[in-house]
Amino acid sequence: MMKKHFLDLKPKEIKEYIQKCGHGSYRLAQVLEWAYKKKVDDFHSFSNLPKDLRNRLDSDFALRVFKIKNKSTSGLDGTIRYNFLTRDGNTVPAVLLPQRERNVVCISTQIGCVIGCKFCNSGKKRFVRNLTRGEILEQALDVEKDLSIKTDGILFMGMGEPLLNFDNIVNAIKTMTDPEQMGIGRRHITVSTVGFIEEIRKLRQEKLGIRLAVSLHAPDDEIRGRFIPGVVPYSIEEILKEGIAYSRSNNSRLTIEYVLIANENDTLLSAKKIVKLIKKHSDRDDKIQINLIPYNQTGKDKLLCPSKEKIESFRSFLIKSKILAIVREPRGLDIGSACGQLGV
Repeated sequence: MMKKHFLDLKPKEIKEYIQKCGHGSYRLAQVLEWAYKKKVDDFHSFSNLPKDLRNRLDSDFALRVFKIKNKSTSGLDGTIRYNFLTRDGNTVPAVLLPQRERNVVCISTQIGCVIGCKFCNSGKKRFVRNLTRGEILEQALDVEKDLSIKTDGILFMGMGEPLLNFDNIVNAIKTMTDPEQMGIGRRHITVSTVGFIEEIRKLRQEKLGIRLAVSLHAPDDEIRGRFIPGVVPYSIEEILKEGIAYSRSNNSRLTIEYVLIANENDTLLSAKKIVKLIKKHSDRDDKIQINLIPYNQTGKDKLLCPSKEKIESFRSFLIKSKILAIVREPRGLDIGSACGQLGV
């Protein structure tokens, strides 16, 4: 019989287990420190726990369930892509994005994806299942362990739609932000969604204080409909309004993600429409940032990346319209780790 993944347990469940084994609840803090702060992957290494408790833990649980199937390092920028092998034989991609002062890990939330955005190679992978709370956490922990680093930021922007795995991502985020566990700053965690507004509302009510990114990718529903299937039943205006409500409630900056595709959504008219839309639903105190993402080729379609001049023209118009706009340079382009490439 397969052992239960220990990282699937919430602290309350671990505490109940420890008490059931006849030990004091104060042992919980020791267990969490070994599992999350020291990143130990063997229960027998929990040296300040009684031997009988270590044996029980080892008998009942698997502390780690992933194996590194392979990993690749970009010769362009040092990005590292991991492909983890799950116990049921599937592959989960995660990407380390090393920055000057921080180590950011982009993690997956599902095996495959139910959305199937036309510009996203990850979306072409058949949906298999949601990742568990423990599998979400283990991606970051295994990267930390493998490279002997501390994770400073998490992007829920890997394979899958995070908000369709709502309970598991919320429980994982609570562990990530807990100072007694992973201790990652709330503002250094971003959840990306293609726009499921009921789940955005639920996330707002959780008051986690993390950042939200909404994937609009178009200035109107007609253009968006060419790239994002009808499985997402909400309009751009509905998604934007709910995203702004989230950012106000959590006092955080809202990120709008916009993949620029040549001759599709990269025109000055599109830029004017997105500015008009934002100004219609926001006020001067709202913190909004647009991440412009030049389309990354996957070799699986006929879509093209706009010219540098077209990208700069689009960005300049947004800036002149008093909207913070950043061109997100691709990371790990040579190893299939840039935005939209994780299915490669």
